Amino acid sequence: MAQLAFIVVGLALAGALASWVAGAWFYARTLRELSSERGQPRLAWLAVVAWPFATGRIKGAAAARAAQVNKALVAFLACLMVALAATSVATNLARVSR
Repeated sequence: MAQLAFIVVGLALAGALASWVAGAWFYARTLRELSSERGQPRLAWLAVVAWPFATGRIKGAAAARAAQVNKALVAFLACLMVALAATSVATNLARVSR
């Protein structure tokens, strides 16, 4: 059982890495979209400095990209929580089985 929990840890960490890379890619695309729109250079800087506060103000095509960034962030945090829980289970099962 401990071996299975360690496998889950590895898969969750791989998922966290993949969602982090996807989030960075979507974030770069969102910033590119914001900088190409007229009248929103200040919003582009706000998105760089404080992402959560800028997402409500983003309009147009960049809003769809911002939604992808948020989904990737949620996936990253979910994978980290699964990895931490599986690590706890794995260490407890490894200790009990001895």
